[in-house]
Amino acid sequence: MRVLLGHSKWAPAGQRGAMSQYFSHYETLLVTSKSTDIENGTLSERVALEHARARSICRASGLTLEDIRDLTDKFWDFHFDPIAARDMTAFIIATIHLNLCIGTLSHFVSSKPYFRNIVTRLLRFEACGEFMLTEIGHGLDARNLETTATMRQDGSFTLHSPSSSSAKAMPPTTPLCTMPRIAVVFARLLVYGEDRGVKTFLVQLTDGDSMCPGITSRPLPTRPGTRPLDHSITTFENVWLPADSLLSDPAKAVDERSSFLQQIRRVSVGTLSLSIMGVSALKAGAYIVTTYSQRRYVCEGPSRSPILAFSTQHRPILRAWTYSIILELYARWTVSNFMSLAGEASTRHAMAVIFKVAAMKAPVMLDDLSERCGWQGLFKHNQLKELSLTFQGNTVAEGDCLVLCIRLVSELLGRKYDIPEAQDTSSPLSVREASLRAYAAREVTRVGGYTAHRDRAFDQVINPLSRPLVEAIGERMAVEAGKYLGADPHVLQLFEYFCMERNIDWHVGNDITARSAFGDAMSQACSAALPLMLRSHQESRIKDYVYAPIVSEAGWGRFFSGLPVFEGPEEPVSTHRSRL
Repeated sequence: MRVLLGHSKWAPAGQRGAMSQYFSHYETLLVTSKSTDIENGTLSERVALEHARARSICRASGLTLEDIRDLTDKFWDFHFDPIAARDMTAFIIATIHLNLCIGTLSHFVSSKPYFRNIVTRLLRFEACGEFMLTEIGHGLDARNLETTATMRQDGSFTLHSPSSSSAKAMPPTTPLCTMPRIAVVFARLLVYGEDRGVKTFLVQLTDGDSMCPGITSRPLPTRPGTRPLDHSITTFENVWLPADSLLSDPAKAVDERSSFLQQIRRVSVGTLSLSIMGVSALKAGAYIVTTYSQRRYVCEGPSRSPILAFSTQHRPILRAWTYSIILELYARWTVSNFMSLAGEASTRHAMAVIFKVAAMKAPVMLDDLSERCGWQGLFKHNQLKELSLTFQGNTVAEGDCLVLCIRLVSELLGRKYDIPEAQDTSSPLSVREASLRAYAAREVTRVGGYTAHRDRAFDQVINPLSRPLVEAIGERMAVEAGKYLGADPHVLQLFEYFCMERNIDWHVGNDITARSAFGDAMSQACSAALPLMLRSHQESRIKDYVYAPIVSEAGWGRFFSGLPVFEGPEEPVSTHRSRL
């Protein structure tokens, strides 16, 4: 199998005959459609549609190799695009392709100029790029991965999965996308029996029609409530790779940990960039339920009121809308800090993790919104559950949230690095964060200090504090980011109240507020923010990416008319009677 240059099947889409016609058909009819999806098509058709959409998204972005490599404003702005809410699965394909695959390769083009042709094809999305790091048996401990690449006498390599636990999980790798797939694959380099550590290789997985020799892909079932994506378990059986497939330095690294982190540096970019999709998801969710709640009424005698008027209806919507605004500002503030920390990888990753944990409130809020739509909120066609369940995958993408929190807090307590401190130490959220950090610091001392972070006592006492502490840090940072970037004071105040409400017992117990006073302040803040939200929905671009039928009578009518119909035979009215 020739992996890099000149593979006979690796041709531009326009040169691939019937397959390009198939692809063009779906792009023309469905890629930009606002209301049509292949819900009942074959798995191949539906996977091909998602990749066609991803290709359209990437091409429309106009991102250059320099944008991706240098993390320009244009790169980050791409992740704020509300198109993510229209089809989050397609957007995930696109960002993995751009950031993890092309982003990794971008750092090698200058030293390996013959890669530029491959990267150009990837930028055109004539092949789909993947990133294969974790294995069934090795997730966050990927430094211990088992996949091997053994150097042969002629300088080429043999890529092999030596055990079931070494199978790569879970990047899409099947030919169902109907285009070639190429992957950045991490494997342990073996040279004449010497383990040189984890290295990066470029491997072609499919030629657009079938798997390449020696590579086996086993697609997993589609995740419930999400669009089909061929997540797979992939194994290599003595796959030949040419010498130029090795991207890394073949020498054994002096500092293997540092070398490994350098090779996977695009992961921390993904930790932040993938999480930004939560902004678009919350904007879409808030818009859908607001419009639904304005046209759904409760009758009381001769009068009727839209259900939006009830606090139990509009408060969950206000929460999602408020979070979408402040979370966007917090994301931009985090991006700015992330870019200023180019030489501090650990602090950079910490900032990305804290934002990610804050963004993962989105699925919970989206589930609350779906409940406020009754039975209609349960169905995928109204977007809410699809947005929630798809974005829920970000909990484990680029690192499991809980485990990342455990690592981050232990490193903070061990003073491995510093993060931005509170600017207003008297604010309620800052006071709570400081209290949690002080308590954790005392407990660390009691259980033996940072050097005991692998001990049972540390696990029992400190680890359970990790996620609440990271959430507290993120909430405080979000408020400060909102102030710094000029958020509307009403919106910012309401966001702070919603954060306090989650831990109201702590705030009341520590004399930060009184329960009745807090309730009155929350009511006033919601009343002030409700007209702001309604006005913002009219001006928002997000409505162009909403296809949920429940947002309008016309949309519901089209959906209703398109449902399958089962009916009994026509009979005269006089003969209608029960079959019982």
